[in-house]
Amino acid sequence: MGKLMADAIEAGSDATDETSLNYVISGETNLLDVEDLSSNMSRLRELFRLFEQRTGLMQLLDLSRRAQGVQIFIGNESGLSQLDACSVVTASYEVDGRVVGSVGVIGPTRMAYDRVIPIVDITARLLASALSSSA
Repeated sequence: MGKLMADAIEAGSDATDETSLNYVISGETNLLDVEDLSSNMSRLRELFRLFEQRTGLMQLLDLSRRAQGVQIFIGNESGLSQLDACSVVTASYEVDGRVVGSVGVIGPTRMAYDRVIPIVDITARLLASALSSSA
């Protein structure tokens, strides 16, 4: 959890830097350990292509940036066929009242929502707090 928070704060700091990329994707190889996903290699390949192309994923995160609180997309609710067997939990974060990014978790549709939702929410809040105090 501590490493995840440190990575999120570093990514948030990088995102507010004008010369940096607009996104950071990390931990995607953890999906290889999820039996629901790793048992279907063609679906897993599609998912990794989505991470490489990033356009569709960025559109989904942009929806999160325009919404309040935690957003949950289960299966085809994301609008991305590559995520039909996945769920995405996202939350946006702000610096000085301006939304500057979003954080999220992608996992199987049968993930432990009761654990993931609070983690995403608190990560976004802590990230906003850390970035606001360092700005």
